[in-house]
Amino acid sequence: MLEQQRSKLWSLITGLSLLFIFISLQRGFASLDYEWDFASLSDYVWLKEEQAPGLLLHGLWGTIWVSALSIVLGTLVGVAGGLILHSGNPFARKTVQVFVEIFRNTPVLVQLYVMYFVIASAFQMTAEQAGVTTLSLFCGAYISELVRGTLINLDKGPRDAALSLGLTQWQTARHVVAPLALRRLMPSLVGQYVSLVKDSSLVSVISIVELTKSASNMVAISFRSFEVWFLVAVVYFLLNFVLSRLGRSIELRMSGDLHA
Repeated sequence: MLEQQRSKLWSLITGLSLLFIFISLQRGFASLDYEWDFASLSDYVWLKEEQAPGLLLHGLWGTIWVSALSIVLGTLVGVAGGLILHSGNPFARKTVQVFVEIFRNTPVLVQLYVMYFVIASAFQMTAEQAGVTTLSLFCGAYISELVRGTLINLDKGPRDAALSLGLTQWQTARHVVAPLALRRLMPSLVGQYVSLVKDSSLVSVISIVELTKSASNMVAISFRSFEVWFLVAVVYFLLNFVLSRLGRSIELRMSGDLHA
């Protein structure tokens, strides 16, 4: 009975909150006294005469490949860093700790500027390479801490049981520890990946053509800033929504496999 009352209360609070947000947005848009014209942006999505993608789709592709590559590289860096933080080697552990503290406690924008104007110049890196490297290291620093925390709090019972059954350290890590750790990591990993997709907009400051950079160019040409940024916000939402649902699907599948 008490649970039903709490459920009804939360439903009422959620409904009132959504109503308040809707009314606020409606009044805000009405006060703008602005004529919306999304149809004027169609050529920026798809060039009908050339039958080719427009600025928005070019930017979307830039965001996807920068984010995807940074996620893959950042995950590899993070897993390696987390394992080192969990290891017994003091020198390696201290080195990774310094790396994690630097990238977690400084703004991504500052990291991008340092990487592009200082390090990239020394190593002849392109803007794309500098951007992906920065996002990968930034993502890797957070994932390192996630992996370390997961391994520390992981129940040792299944590991000890696997070793007692005669499995080697590698077999135990691969077939027992890794699935359990990944299941616990998945929600945090998805959250980090979603954050990275949004942070990828910052690479526009070093002239990488992605969604935010394309949007800025669209505004400069069309003078339709409200429509452009509203459309870009919707695109970012859809990207992260798909990513979140994909992560949730993988998490549920892993949970089912573990209980099978």
